[in-house]
Amino acid sequence: MLDHLAQGRLNFGVAASGLPSDWAMFNVDGMSGQNREMTRESLEIILKLWTEDGPWEHQGKFWTVKKPERMYDLLEPHIAPFQKPHPPIGVAGLSKNSDTLKMAGEHGFLPMSLNLNPGYVRSHWDAVEEGARRSGRNPHRADWRLVREVFVAETDEEAWKLSVEGMMGRMMREYFLPLLSNFGFFEYLKHDPDVPDSEVTPEYCARHNWLIGSPETVARRLREVYDDVGGFGVLLVFCFDYADNPEAWHTSMRLLKEEVLPRVPDLIPAEAAAV
Repeated sequence: MLDHLAQGRLNFGVAASGLPSDWAMFNVDGMSGQNREMTRESLEIILKLWTEDGPWEHQGKFWTVKKPERMYDLLEPHIAPFQKPHPPIGVAGLSKNSDTLKMAGEHGFLPMSLNLNPGYVRSHWDAVEEGARRSGRNPHRADWRLVREVFVAETDEEAWKLSVEGMMGRMMREYFLPLLSNFGFFEYLKHDPDVPDSEVTPEYCARHNWLIGSPETVARRLREVYDDVGGFGVLLVFCFDYADNPEAWHTSMRLLKEEVLPRVPDLIPAEAAAV
């Protein structure tokens, strides 16, 4: 329905879920990887609903699903997407050797890497390529999406104050870092494994992982991330609630568009540039 309303502008995003609270709510054994198994099966069902006429029946490990024929000459069991054969599917990955990113490579889905240190994220493309080899696909780095915390201001000092000392810093301090600490995931944020956990703070993340500063600084750091991971196609900006200072966020987005991106027009993976 959304794809029809948007006239084909819908992207369909999928993640296996890494939160124990989600697993507990739906009685899923996430520690054994059951969430990833369920993701694979659910996508199989969704793709079949989108692309195959009924009647058919899916009998899987987790679900039994039937798609009937048209009933009573009136009832269609499922509306087909506007885009053919289906909307682009994006799959988010977190861990090294991520099964979901292997699945992305295997099926030609759009791989998305979460906001971790660039050195760690570099390994994600290996997972995409491993999955692609299973099905004989040739993955394109231009399809790879990287999520980053980004904040742009007129000066580096102003950007630091509005990000680290603003809502970005608060979210990291009060939610994200305590969450990763409970999972033992601080290694995902460290530029060096010898860094003590106690040093992984919002200030540390701002210096090593975030793209914050003046337009010139953010463009330079974006180029460094691009070179470090070997090239990617799309930057996804991690958004924050700046309800107490919306103009700061609006200015950051405007500067990103008007002053940062024009400084890096050459950051296009080689296979995309050749098209």
